Amino acid sequence: MKPFLLAVLSGMALAFAHPKWDLYPLAYVALVPWLWVIPKRPFALSFLSGWVHFFVLLYWLVPVMTDFGGLPGPAAWGTLGLLAAYLALYWAATGVFAARAELLQGDLRGLFLFPAVFVAFEFLRGRLLYGFPWGFVGASQYRLLPLIQVADLGGIYAVSYVVVFVNYLLFALLRRRAGRRELGAALFVLLAVLSYGLVRLQTEWPAIGRERAALIQGNVPQTSKWKPELRRESLKRYLSLSEQALSEDPSVILWPETALPFLFPVESLSQEVLVWQKSHGVPLILGAPRLGLFGEKPRIYNSLFLIKDGRVVSFYDKQRLVPFGEFIPLEDKIPLLRTFAVASGDYSPGPAGGPLKLDEKRVFGPLICFESVFPDLAYEQVRRGATVLLVATNDAWFDRSAGPYQHFAQAVFRAVETRRYLLRVANTGISGLIDPHGRIRLATPLEETLNPCVEAYHLAYFSWYTRLGDLWAGFCVLITGFVLAEKLFRRRKDEASSRSEGQP
Repeated sequence: MKPFLLAVLSGMALAFAHPKWDLYPLAYVALVPWLWVIPKRPFALSFLSGWVHFFVLLYWLVPVMTDFGGLPGPAAWGTLGLLAAYLALYWAATGVFAARAELLQGDLRGLFLFPAVFVAFEFLRGRLLYGFPWGFVGASQYRLLPLIQVADLGGIYAVSYVVVFVNYLLFALLRRRAGRRELGAALFVLLAVLSYGLVRLQTEWPAIGRERAALIQGNVPQTSKWKPELRRESLKRYLSLSEQALSEDPSVILWPETALPFLFPVESLSQEVLVWQKSHGVPLILGAPRLGLFGEKPRIYNSLFLIKDGRVVSFYDKQRLVPFGEFIPLEDKIPLLRTFAVASGDYSPGPAGGPLKLDEKRVFGPLICFESVFPDLAYEQVRRGATVLLVATNDAWFDRSAGPYQHFAQAVFRAVETRRYLLRVANTGISGLIDPHGRIRLATPLEETLNPCVEAYHLAYFSWYTRLGDLWAGFCVLITGFVLAEKLFRRRKDEASSRSEGQP
């Protein structure tokens, strides 16, 4: 029973290192019990540890499924269990791989290779199927600024590597396998990471423009947001808050994802928005559903619109949709899957869209809701010319659970990875401003009606992560492949040797 308890302990401890609990130091010891028990039953114990971790971390999905998906409580908890089981397979794969590749000896080889294997499977979790890069180990460290500066080299994956590296070092010390070589190498790596972080925290990048942005947090409850009879009331709320914000002399006004609960700009209420913007002259970026055509077939997109001079000058369609929230995977083959939908499931993914350009030196890189957890979408926007990142979201689904806090923490890494100011505007919060070092300059409270103005600066600097993309994560995948190839080669060599020795 003890190994199973240690596996459960690891999963729970790592979950509590994340928001909303924010016990982030736990992340540096959380994996040690798991590492200790992997050799006993690599798949079962690794799967159990991962399952517990994701089940606890994502508990807030259950009220979403019951309140908005209509699922009974037991069915919602069961669905969460299935999702946790899928995500736990990546932990199980890590454990089985580490055991068979003999990476759990507590030696120098394991110290450097096990974190690489862990990161490789984290990376694959964010890319395979529809991708779910939520709850990476490194995400727990969003408040530890000296550490997370390495994200501008290797993304959040570099931060995860360091956290797992420390866990493995403690595991090696407990096994009394860490000698001078291991301790010296570990000290060098940790000092290098922290020194780099401290230097980067003192670095400033020249601004090419200044932005005073009004963040309009309308605080429209999800239970009433899409009721047709309340559309005008919702619109009036956003126009009123924007009118009030004009006293702060903003250079742009930002509304969140689906701030307008109707097709824009085709429905009649759209004209009120266009007329209002033209009369005040301040550019407006807002979220709303968009009706488009794919060939002759109509499609609905979750979009952001840039409005200037009373007309839509550009728009961005969300590329990465939320499975069972905005679309139903494999619905045409398995219609029963619509039972698990928590929203309409009728959106279509947009193409790889470019930034929203106010002028040549003021270019917003849009990320809508779930997209902000994908590092590649952020650096692709910067590559296309974004000088500021904009996250527009509607987290009203999650009430005051850990969901909005975990979602907000992801944005810290997008700012550091790309070295961009990041503006975040959310229907019910958390709206805010994050600077290129990951400092949270503003984070609004949840479920309050607010319209703060914040100051951000447009930057043209390209971080190494922006230039190279997921090179570090790809390197970890490559190393994992080499370790696997080495193991297979050795096994075949041993088998061939055994056969030759058995011959007369």
